Amino acid sequence: MNLKEFDYLFDLNGYYILKNVINSSDIKKANKILEIIEEKKPSDLPKNIFFGKKKNNRELYISNILQLDKVFEKFASLPIFLKLIKRVTGNSNFFRLNHAVGMTKLKKDAYTYLHMGNLPHHPKIFYFTKNGIIFSNITKILIPLCNNKDIDGGFAVIPGSHKSNFVRPFDNNPKNNKSCLVHLDAKPGDAIIFTEALAHGSLVNKSNKLRRVLSYMYSVKYMPDWTKLNLKYSDDYIKKSSPKIKKLISLKVD
Repeated sequence: MNLKEFDYLFDLNGYYILKNVINSSDIKKANKILEIIEEKKPSDLPKNIFFGKKKNNRELYISNILQLDKVFEKFASLPIFLKLIKRVTGNSNFFRLNHAVGMTKLKKDAYTYLHMGNLPHHPKIFYFTKNGIIFSNITKILIPLCNNKDIDGGFAVIPGSHKSNFVRPFDNNPKNNKSCLVHLDAKPGDAIIFTEALAHGSLVNKSNKLRRVLSYMYSVKYMPDWTKLNLKYSDDYIKKSSPKIKKLISLKVD
């Protein structure tokens, strides 16, 4: 990979698409596991797995997917992912995997509302560059598992909005942001790395096909788990995890 090209495009747009970085067998396995979870009642979920948002017929939000299967740990620790997360976190190892979730949109007209963007300022998130080094305190990697085309309500962003000097003059419905919202054409096997400071969400689902993605959030190492949607590693999981995963998820507290 040409890192100078990556730096330029990531800083310019706020995102970068990685092509063909995950094999099809792992994508298939992840889909099968989540299909089973999606059918369960909240009371029947495995230990420390939650529907972070109340289960409904439009969308599902599955918290703490690392604890479901080793395949989700494999995604989290792919060398190319960690290389680039380091690159955009001040070119240092001062980052951790804060949380990982599975997100499924279930029906026509469902969408993820637009959120973030540099202004108005969000107290948790910032992005800047200095002396040729990028610093994004929260960076996400999105992995499409199925149906991420524009007609499916695929992932979409407003390029460059992580550095905007003006408040976005539209509401958070993607229909009202058509003049600047761009669908990112990433297929199963691809991945999108983007700064959380970027305005992002999805288009509106017009195909009525189920859309499923994984979202991995890497933060600076001192940022604790986001517990609002039951996003917290269990003590039992931390104790039993491999040294590589334990290092990746560990919180720096001093």
